[in-house]
Amino acid sequence: MTNLNTGKAMWRTGLEKRIQALAGLGEYMRDAVSDPAFRAVEERAVARNPVFTPANVERAVRTWGEALRKEKLEDWLRPYFQEGNTLRTGARNLALVMAGNIPIVGFHDYLCGLLCGFGLQIKLSSKDPFLPPFLHGKLLSLDRDGEERKTLSSRKEGERTYFPATENFPPVVFTEGTVSGFDAIIATGSGNTFRYFTYYFGRYPHLLRKNRTSCAVLDGKESPDELRLLADDALSYFGMGCRNVSKLYVPENYDFQALLEAFSPVSGPLLFHPVYKDNYDYHKAVFLVNRDPHFDNGSVLLAPSTSLASPMGVLYYENYRDKAALEALLEARKEEIQCIVGKNGLDFGQAQSPGLSDYADGIDILDFLLHLP
Repeated sequence: MTNLNTGKAMWRTGLEKRIQALAGLGEYMRDAVSDPAFRAVEERAVARNPVFTPANVERAVRTWGEALRKEKLEDWLRPYFQEGNTLRTGARNLALVMAGNIPIVGFHDYLCGLLCGFGLQIKLSSKDPFLPPFLHGKLLSLDRDGEERKTLSSRKEGERTYFPATENFPPVVFTEGTVSGFDAIIATGSGNTFRYFTYYFGRYPHLLRKNRTSCAVLDGKESPDELRLLADDALSYFGMGCRNVSKLYVPENYDFQALLEAFSPVSGPLLFHPVYKDNYDYHKAVFLVNRDPHFDNGSVLLAPSTSLASPMGVLYYENYRDKAALEALLEARKEEIQCIVGKNGLDFGQAQSPGLSDYADGIDILDFLLHLP
């Protein structure tokens, strides 16, 4: 066990260099669209995954670029490295199993592992195999005083791509195959893969995640601007993210007209995407054939359901009478919910703009990594 007070200057210097390099990456990500190399990788990502539109890829990269500002990184990390804290260094190789529901969805895990000095072995999702390695290569090209230099050569062996260690960062391996020889693991997947994760990875120090989704609590007093922001919370990335709102809790006799109108400018353009349109058309046909109650603004469907996760093109809703009973219901289902938007929750429009300290499932990744036994 190393007291941070003891080797403080050495640790601080290393951490500050990492922050500086990551801030340089953030500056690049905020304007990545101006780089022909990025646009080429973006084309490959869009060709691989039909819901990775250029707009969605660029939004995800730009959002993380905003998070990687030097002052934000320092404010986030400062509480972890105050005097008296300790850094345990037993496990040095971390495996990450990334999801691919939205672009670079595993970036936060990657960021935490790098900052803590772990060698990383990253299993890429087959839906997002190009963007993470490209961005890591860009980081290495900036890790000396934040200045651009030639990227250290990566080495490809079969389905694995190796990036060597640099002055400031540990080695990183990207693969679409299996991971092995690690000391700890963070894995994100579905309910089915969670059972697989538990069976194969349960004996290692781990953070294992399964499907979650988000919801919004409305009281009927929302302004048109708030409802337009809610539309982004629900429909950005086609609603595929765990932070996308897929369920509305509304008071009894709620009038959906204003909400449907507010959603139209966001939901309407989605019909030009064939995957979204196919889903919308299919579920609309099912509702009509089965005579299921629903609301429809011509581009998104609202249907009553006790389920939390709704399919693409559909938003579920549930009425509530008593706020205390609703709070109890949300508490009982907290393991299924990533975040709550609206009254006493996140501000409207903030669901897909998480901060550095907004950890998935509410589990502090940095604390987990810094205190591994």
